[in-house]
Amino acid sequence: MTTPGYFAATVCDTFDIGHAYYGDVDVSQELFGDYVWGIVCKHLSNSIDESMAMNFARKLYLRDLYLACGCVHKRNRAWAAFDAHYRKFIGDLVRFSYRHGTDNEEVADSVLVSLYFNDRSGRQRIASYDGRSSLSTWLRVIVTNRAINDRNEKRLSTDDEVGDVADSRALTDVEYSLRADRYGKVFSEALSQALRDISDKERLMLVWRYEQNLPLGEIAQLMGIHQSNVTRQLLRVQAKIRISVIRSLSSHFQMTPSAIDECLTNVVENPQLSIPLMNIIKNGAKPAARCSAVPLVNRRFAQGG
Repeated sequence: MTTPGYFAATVCDTFDIGHAYYGDVDVSQELFGDYVWGIVCKHLSNSIDESMAMNFARKLYLRDLYLACGCVHKRNRAWAAFDAHYRKFIGDLVRFSYRHGTDNEEVADSVLVSLYFNDRSGRQRIASYDGRSSLSTWLRVIVTNRAINDRNEKRLSTDDEVGDVADSRALTDVEYSLRADRYGKVFSEALSQALRDISDKERLMLVWRYEQNLPLGEIAQLMGIHQSNVTRQLLRVQAKIRISVIRSLSSHFQMTPSAIDECLTNVVENPQLSIPLMNIIKNGAKPAARCSAVPLVNRRFAQGG
């Protein structure tokens, strides 16, 4: 649907406000107007007249939608601005919402990563922000709900372990063993191929982050780049590996979409499936770093963020 001239002219008056607050996020006035108009159409459906459209738009947090528009369109400047304005805020929310002993930086990083990727419906998660609240309020809800869900999952997991009888646990172990036999080899081969296709620099970043557990800030110093660039580069390499693995499972191993989904789920959940990711990385090339421990495959590659 074409954005009406009256709406574009009025809404774009707020463009300079967003630009002044967040800086240049590589979004044009036309793109911003179309983006806000799409939100108006979604909420007002077919009963849109000039008065209703303008009244609804005036209630939106247009300054924050300016940043969201850039993020949804995957503009690097927008994500850099998002990181600069909200990383510390998200970290503070995590510290407030999670119990003592939580790796706050890891959770905050995970929240940022999740906003970049698509949800189960195939829609980028940041796109669900529609401006009817401030971006900070929306993020507070995101982190709070995540903390509640994480606590519930841990409680259910604990309850299941207490309530299981020996026979039930034995049957579960047999099922895990069968799935490990079924998927372990093919996934390992697909992952090996994917990791051979990434650069030495990308391998080194994975080793630093997921084997040596270096903070993002330290990796940024080692690479001579901003911390937000480290986050985006890790996101890109994780997405690249996931896409390559899925392509290999489909084309080389002739697996159906449902089988691929079961395989990836099994990699995440199966305690008997051990994929020595760092050995695979270091055998693919020799990064300029000395590494020690060999953890299991990182869950982010299977979960897609």
